[in-house]
Amino acid sequence: MPSASPLLLVTPVYLAGPGDPFTVTFPLDTAPGWTRTETADVLRYTSPCGRATVAHEPAAGPRSWTVRGYLAPDGEPFWAARFGPGTPAEITTAFTTPLIDGLRSNHRDYLEGGPQYRPGSPASLLAERGWWPNPNSPSGFHDQIAPDGRAYYRHRVGYQPPQAELDGQVPASWAMIGGSPHRPLWQADFTIGVPFYLLTRSAVALAVHPARRLRTDIPRANRPHVTTGRAAPAAFALSAEEPPTPASAPNSTTAGGPRRR
Repeated sequence: MPSASPLLLVTPVYLAGPGDPFTVTFPLDTAPGWTRTETADVLRYTSPCGRATVAHEPAAGPRSWTVRGYLAPDGEPFWAARFGPGTPAEITTAFTTPLIDGLRSNHRDYLEGGPQYRPGSPASLLAERGWWPNPNSPSGFHDQIAPDGRAYYRHRVGYQPPQAELDGQVPASWAMIGGSPHRPLWQADFTIGVPFYLLTRSAVALAVHPARRLRTDIPRANRPHVTTGRAAPAAFALSAEEPPTPASAPNSTTAGGPRRR
């Protein structure tokens, strides 16, 4: 009998496909004090302090997640992060995992002087990894483009009312886009007020994390543009730090297109 298809480490993560929802739900299901409620309309996790929720609402699209932050339990949302359909689960989890930990200290552990603080903005960290500014960014936005030209990090320039962002009436302050802004494979949006360390951790995941996939999980159109390596059982540990090295030499072609700096 033929052996089962091996798990692969796939880079870049933004072309790897959405992945397994378990990657998102497992840290939430096992986080102390977080409660899970499920109806036909929504799967929701609520933090022990009541100041954050992580929800999958099927009406918003398959495998989409919305994270909301509150100043007080049962209050109105103060900020939101929306991970649209198709967003790689590793990017969503790079946001929710430090949120779980950060709420224990009211985010202080992740601010300057805290034990989990990491210097650098999302834009500077991406620039260090070869993401380059788009001279043709649309009016009102500043875009950085991945080295292979197949993902964007977008910052909206100028003030918009925070409530209008939360209601989706205006573009969010920041966005991560797989593919192109005109034909996105997926998009994640972050409103003003999102704790900056969460945005930074997601940006690092966007730039450097591999994804663990079966080859059949990788969208067919993306396969010529990714690099894969065999994933050993302990080779992948999700965090927002630098990724592991694949367990073996790559076994597929590398991403096509020019590498621009």
